[in-house]
Amino acid sequence: MIPRTARQILPALAAACLGACATPPPPITKLVNDRQIITRSVNASAYEHASRAFLYEEDERWEDAASELQRALVFDDESPELQAHLAEIFMRLGRLSDAAAAIRASFKIEVTPDGLMAEAHLRQAQGDAAAAVQCLRQAVGKVDLAEEPDTAETVYLELADAQILALDLPAAAGTLADLCQREPASLSGHMRLMAVAWALGDMAQSEAHLRQTLAEEPNHIEALTALAWLFAAEGRNDDARRAFREALDRGEGAMEIAAAYARFLVSIGDNKAAEQVADDLASPSASGDPETLPGSIELERSAHRLDRALALVKKAQEAGVSDDAKTRLTLTAAVLLKEQGHGDQAVATLTAVPKTSPLFFEARLRAAELLRDDGKTTEAARLAESAATAAGDNAEQKTDAAIALAFVDEKRGDAMMATRRLEALRASHADHAHLTLSLAMIEERRGAWQHALDLVEPLIKKKPGSVEVLNFWGFTAADHGHDLDKARKRLQAAAALEPGSGAVLDSLGWVSFRAGQLDKAGLFLEQAGRLDPTDAEILAHLGDLYAKRSEPERAAGAYRKALSQKPEERLRRRLEESLAGIESRRAAGR
Repeated sequence: MIPRTARQILPALAAACLGACATPPPPITKLVNDRQIITRSVNASAYEHASRAFLYEEDERWEDAASELQRALVFDDESPELQAHLAEIFMRLGRLSDAAAAIRASFKIEVTPDGLMAEAHLRQAQGDAAAAVQCLRQAVGKVDLAEEPDTAETVYLELADAQILALDLPAAAGTLADLCQREPASLSGHMRLMAVAWALGDMAQSEAHLRQTLAEEPNHIEALTALAWLFAAEGRNDDARRAFREALDRGEGAMEIAAAYARFLVSIGDNKAAEQVADDLASPSASGDPETLPGSIELERSAHRLDRALALVKKAQEAGVSDDAKTRLTLTAAVLLKEQGHGDQAVATLTAVPKTSPLFFEARLRAAELLRDDGKTTEAARLAESAATAAGDNAEQKTDAAIALAFVDEKRGDAMMATRRLEALRASHADHAHLTLSLAMIEERRGAWQHALDLVEPLIKKKPGSVEVLNFWGFTAADHGHDLDKARKRLQAAAALEPGSGAVLDSLGWVSFRAGQLDKAGLFLEQAGRLDPTDAEILAHLGDLYAKRSEPERAAGAYRKALSQKPEERLRRRLEESLAGIESRRAAGR
C-alpha cells in the first residue's frame, strides 16, 4: 500500500478541513474548473498542531505525531481527512483498535477517499485482502482525475497494489490500464503497469509502458534503467547497452547507474568495457571524498576490479576519516576479500574489529558466517557465541546471534538442534519475521517442507507485500509440486513488487516448469539466467529445462557451469547426479 504523504495531506486539510468545532465558521464557496466548490476556513490552532504532527511524522516520531493530531482534532472535530490520517498513524504504532475508532469517526462525518484508504490499510493489517480491495474500489468511485489528479492517482495506485497483494494481477493490470488511459501522463501508473506486465510474462506490454513513461519524461532515470535491465533479461544486449548509456548520460554520470552498467557488462562477459566505464568515471579525489567514495568502491567492485576497490578502501582509511567510518570500511574490505577468494583474510579483517566498536556485533556475525560456509563450524560457533555475549540486553541482536548459531548447527549436520534452538526462541518471539523465516528454511532443507510452508503462512497474512516471504513460499511449494496455482499467484505478486529480480523470475520459471508449461518456464528461467549468470541454483534449473526439452548439450553445459560456482552440498550432489545421467545416456547412445 502507498498511503498519502504528509505533503499531500496538509494542503488538503488547509483547503477543505480545518475549521473551529465549537462555533464553525460559515462555508466558503468558490469556483474551481467552472464548478462550485464548498470548503471551510482554516482554524489557526488546528493547522498549527496538524503541521507539527506532519513534521514529527517525517522524523518517524509516531507517538508525537498522533498526540499532535489529537490536539488538532480538539480544535476541529469535523475533519474526516484528519481523522483518517490519525488512523494511519495509529496503525504505524500497531494500535489497530484506536485506528478503527478513528476511521469510524471519519466515516461519521463523511465517507472520503482518505477514510476508505485508511479502512483498506486496516483490513490489510487484519489479514483481509479482499475487504481492502472492496474499500479501494469504493474510493475509486469517489475521485475524479480531472479535479483532484494527485488524490485520484493515489487511489488508483492503491487499488492496484491491493489487488496485487490479493493475488489478482489481471485485475491490477486492468486498474492500472484504466488509470493510464484516463491520465496518460501518470508516470507511476505506467511504471507499475510495466511491473505487472513483466510478472505476467507480457514483455511487449512491459516495454511499451516504459517507453510511454519516457515519452512523458525523457529524464526518468528509473524507467531508463528498468528498460536496460528488461533488455538484458531478454538477451537484447545492444539495446541494453544503449539504454544504460542514455541513463548514464541523463543521470550525469551517477555512480549507481555506472555500477549497474558495469554489472551488466560483466554479466555478458565484456569485462573490458566494464573497466572502461570505471575508468571514464574515476575521480582522482575519490579516495579522499567521503561523499563519492562508496560509489567509487562499488563501481570498481561491479567492474570486477577488486584490487582497485580494496586500494580505495585502504586510502580512505588512511585519510583521517572517523573511527566509525574506518570500521565500516573494514566491513567493506572483508566483502571484497571474500569475493577475491581470500576467506581467511576476510575473517581476520572482521575479527580485528575491537569490542569498543558499535559494529563489533555485526563484524563477529559476518565472520561466523564466512567460517560456517567454509565448514569451520567450531570456530564459527565460537564467534557467534561471542557475538551473543556482546549483544547483552539487545533483544534483536540476541535473536540474530541465535539464528547464526542455528545455521552453524545445521551446517555441522545437527538440523534437529537448529530447529529446537529456534523453536525455543519463537515461544517468546512468535511474530519475528526473520526468525520464523530462518526456521522455515532449515525445516525445508531437512525435508519438513509442509511445516515450513505452515510456518510462513502467518507472515504472509501479516505482511502480504514481503517479497522474500512470498518467494520462499512460492518456490518451496513449486519445488514439491504443492498447490501450483497459489504458488504461481504468490510468485507473480512478488515479481510485480520487485520487477527484474533474478531470484523471483527463477521461481516463476520453476513453478511453470513443475506445471509442465515449458514455454513459460523457458521465458522466466532464461531471463533469470541472464540477470544472475553465476547463480548455481538458477543454472541448475536451466539445466533441468534443457534436459526436459531434449537439449542434452545445453543441459550439461548449464550443470557444469553451476558446479563451477561451488554450490552448497545438497545442490552439488543433485547437479552431479543430473550430469552423470546425461553422460550415461550419451554413452549408451540415447
